[in-house]
Amino acid sequence: MCSRTDEAHQRNTNQTRDPAASITADGRPRELDEMSPPLELWPWRQPRWFSTLFLTDLWERFSFFGMMAILFLYATAPAHTGGLGMQAGSAGALVGLYVSATFVASVPGGWLGDRVFGAQRAVVYGGVLIAAGHLCLALPLVAAFYPGIALIAAGTGLLKPNLTALLGSFYPPRASAQREAGFSLFFVSIQMGALAAPIVTGFLGERVGWHLGFGAAAAGMAVGLTTFLRNLRHFGDIGRYPPQPADRRTLRRVCGWTALGAGLVAVLIVLDVLTGRAGIEHFVAGLGLLVLLAPIPYVRSILRGPAVSRDDARRLRSYGWIFLATAVFFLLASQANSVFNQFAAESTDRGLFGFILPASWFQTLHPLFVLLAAPAVARFWTGAGRRLDVPVKLALGLSLGAVGLLLMTLAASLAAAGPVSPLWLTAVYLVLACAELVVGAAGLGATAQVAPAGTAGQFMGLWWLAGAVGAVVAGQFARAAMSGGSSPAPLYFLGLAILAATVAAILAVGHRRINNRLGLDIPALSLMEVS
Repeated sequence: MCSRTDEAHQRNTNQTRDPAASITADGRPRELDEMSPPLELWPWRQPRWFSTLFLTDLWERFSFFGMMAILFLYATAPAHTGGLGMQAGSAGALVGLYVSATFVASVPGGWLGDRVFGAQRAVVYGGVLIAAGHLCLALPLVAAFYPGIALIAAGTGLLKPNLTALLGSFYPPRASAQREAGFSLFFVSIQMGALAAPIVTGFLGERVGWHLGFGAAAAGMAVGLTTFLRNLRHFGDIGRYPPQPADRRTLRRVCGWTALGAGLVAVLIVLDVLTGRAGIEHFVAGLGLLVLLAPIPYVRSILRGPAVSRDDARRLRSYGWIFLATAVFFLLASQANSVFNQFAAESTDRGLFGFILPASWFQTLHPLFVLLAAPAVARFWTGAGRRLDVPVKLALGLSLGAVGLLLMTLAASLAAAGPVSPLWLTAVYLVLACAELVVGAAGLGATAQVAPAGTAGQFMGLWWLAGAVGAVVAGQFARAAMSGGSSPAPLYFLGLAILAATVAAILAVGHRRINNRLGLDIPALSLMEVS
């Protein structure tokens, strides 16, 4: 390994797993005394590093959810109105393909942050790619559509795991309650962007023009990227360098395998096109197979890392339970991108004082409820919730998700007789919002805590890969359930509810053993110890 790599490694050893080298005895990073872990339970009363990450994620999520609000509707809109003219089932599969691709890209994105760029540069490069992708979608050219979503997926894969890894780096290893509270507040940024985005892009896309809606998403990402660049000085050296820089031999090997894989994919695509049978379903099936197989080699690659001890390897193998719970939750949450959108458009009474609400606006309910509930959930994690271990929290979140799908089962049954009250979807989004706060904060907090030294970005990529598994399965379920062009039958939602409840029961019964094997039974620091 070259001398520059060695120097970078020395500067960043244990940067993400053990911030002790960067944090003073009173809990603050040595570089900048202002970087204390947030104890206030409101996002706007946090240290500058937190508010920078918060605002960056807010605008990135604005661009993401702005696109998601109109993607399904744009895909199903007739070609003469500027849409793609897809059937509902194919459009649902497209949404699943896109969401899965963004999650899958987090795997190489986390590796690049840990081994090549460092988290700070990875976030910057990811933001540039996302903005470029949205600009492609803003062009009124069908040929620019797929390159655009590919750029967005690649950029999201770089930005998301490294942004969350940066957040986790500011907390001492044993500050689990404070870390989960911080992630709960961080979810507010996601929901603020998700709340505003469907209103802006949904109105522009459905009422003015689809490509103008995509252009608004590009503007949002540009604002987020500018915010991050202007405030990098508040991070000091945290995330500036890769914690475990890859040597030239490793880089050559990775580049070789990447080129081989890309070439193989290109050949398969060309053959599919030449046979005249190419379709979105083939791409979805190929990516779905990749998603389902990827976790095994990815985990093996982390286990072979130079900083992974035998105890780390044991925790990583037990991480499968967090992976499973996360995948199931994303399977439920991803219904909003296609199935719930279809239900809002066809089976919900959207009239309000003579005005027909755009179907995409219903997606603002979920972030609104998360915004309202996040401070209370964060306070719960630092109070009574400190006594609950991670598997119990995940079981609680999945149980809430099961309740939401049971409500959807009842709504679908009533919709057989005609459009139902919007209160049904409102209630479903409320319950799923609470479930997301619980599962997301517990899952991300545990992921940051169990990650071996120098692998925080890769572990965050693994967490997002779990989301990819859930999203790709959700896409396939949606394609099958809406193959006739209408909303799924009540039994579809009932089956999802039973699945979530079953996994929740398994986690609840075996919570002590799972928690012990994950190494999460170490006593957490109190608020006084952190501060």
